[in-house]
Amino acid sequence: MLLAIGAEFRPVDVERASFELDELARSLFVVASTRETRAMAHALADVLTDGLALRADAASLDGLWLDAALERRRGHPLALAVIAAEIGRRAGIPVGVCSTACGWYAGIGDPERLWLIDPVTDPGPTPEGPVRRHCGHEVAFATLTGVYARLVRDGDGAAAQRAAALRGRLPISHAG
Repeated sequence: MLLAIGAEFRPVDVERASFELDELARSLFVVASTRETRAMAHALADVLTDGLALRADAASLDGLWLDAALERRRGHPLALAVIAAEIGRRAGIPVGVCSTACGWYAGIGDPERLWLIDPVTDPGPTPEGPVRRHCGHEVAFATLTGVYARLVRDGDGAAAQRAAALRGRLPISHAG
């Protein structure tokens, strides 16, 4: 969905971004087949921190474009969490996007534990407080909210209004 959002505002090479995500997922196929949550979480964290060496860029508009964040290895923590979740998903790992009051994470859960992977600082401290899992619509809403704010800040009112209109077309979440 984030590639489609980016394409609403600028040219996006969807095939290139998709190919790169597939390539990053390849090293996780073996561990994903074990279905051992701890091993999957650690393997995904290794790909992110050792292989990608992602860095946070919460202020720029480019940091919210999934393809740009993937190419630059730098992006908004939400975009980086989506990259992490998408790499894991493509490898067959049951991973989603989660948040706490402190940030955005990729989350892999089993009945006993939820493993949160910070795509920038993992391994890092376990975040305090409640954890929220997000559906694709909520991730799109948060992304479009960030895009809107940066476009307003940068003085591009027409594009900001487009972001607001797209956000308004998203379905209402049924999460409780």
